[in-house]
Amino acid sequence: MKFNKSGFVRSVIVLTTGTVIAQSITYLIAPILTRIYSTEEIGDFGLYMRAIGFISALATARYEFSLPLPKNDSHSFLLYRLSLRIAGYILLACGILGFIYLLTQPFNLNQVLFVFITIFSSGFLVLINLGTNWSIRKKHFKKISFTRISNSFVSNGLRLGFGLLHMGSIGLILASLIGYIVSSLSFVKDFFQLKKFNALLFSNKKMYVLSREYKQFPQVSLPHVVIDLGRDLLIAGLIVYFFSKDIFGSYSHSYTILRLPLVLIGTSIGQVFFNKCTVMINEGKRIDKVLEKIFATLLLISVVPFTVIFLWGEPLFYFVFGHKWGDSGYYSEIMAIWLMLNFLISPISNIPMILHRQKEYFTLGMISTVTQLFCFGILPLVLGDTKVVFIQILWIVSISQAIILSFIFFMTIYYARLGVKTT
Repeated sequence: MKFNKSGFVRSVIVLTTGTVIAQSITYLIAPILTRIYSTEEIGDFGLYMRAIGFISALATARYEFSLPLPKNDSHSFLLYRLSLRIAGYILLACGILGFIYLLTQPFNLNQVLFVFITIFSSGFLVLINLGTNWSIRKKHFKKISFTRISNSFVSNGLRLGFGLLHMGSIGLILASLIGYIVSSLSFVKDFFQLKKFNALLFSNKKMYVLSREYKQFPQVSLPHVVIDLGRDLLIAGLIVYFFSKDIFGSYSHSYTILRLPLVLIGTSIGQVFFNKCTVMINEGKRIDKVLEKIFATLLLISVVPFTVIFLWGEPLFYFVFGHKWGDSGYYSEIMAIWLMLNFLISPISNIPMILHRQKEYFTLGMISTVTQLFCFGILPLVLGDTKVVFIQILWIVSISQAIILSFIFFMTIYYARLGVKTT
């Protein structure tokens, strides 16, 4: 296989270029935003991002990842419509729960805005996720890149403007909502064109049959991702509860910066890799050689920046983001090895679906989740709620997660060599 001359590489370049441009805007403006917004306001934004990630994943029952799989476009579009139908019910339920919650609380305008912006943002993020996976199916990678750039340009420009207007955390999340709306427009337009073209082919019976055919997504993949994202949301709440929103803001900023290589490169490679592996599996080919080359490439990309963070994270953050972010830099030193390994295995996150190994990975995901929740939810009751204790807990979490991710790495290579599970 001439891997370096394949359409795979060209597709990765297209997606990565758009992602790099989009995220470059985000990270170039970050040193300005960290001097405008406080660590507590960044903490609110971190809670918002985890909430919409959780809700949007739950909303489609993970059926959006089935869109590239059917051989027939009309079948894929039925799955598209099924995902939207499920999302409508879930978002309505979340809206009702949010309204009930607000009724039980003293009136607070910022809290009301936070809840409603979170629900609407989740809805538009669903549209973006569905449109992205349909575009992956059709290999419209330029469109995906364009939506990411437009989202970054609009949302970051508004974050800067709202920050100068002293709108606080509401300005941060409102800017994100507007960015999601803008970047979803081309996908929404595509959907209505597809709906018109496939109007005569619509069938509730076929939709039901397809929902059963791809039931592994809601039955196996959904619990896995809900546990992962629910864990992140719960950990955010635990850090705020036991320690402070200030500490969570520093932690959240550090976590976001360390995931920069994953956002810039890993996600794009993973999306194209998923499409390529699906085609290869359908053609009866093995994917282990491609997987090994991906790992080697990502290792070369990541070793230098993560080593720099591990050795000099605290002074680096202090210099780049301002005097408020020294603690965030120290947290990044602690998490560097953990998140480097997370970056290395990022392209394989959807491979269990292709190999029919979701149950095995679900078990590992449960171990990872229980470990982190124990550390952040139980240890503070025993050790206390000081910043020193938080640092100790963060070390325990980072080391344990690095061990688990290393095991996942070797297990994935093993299963890739075995091929698709048949029983």
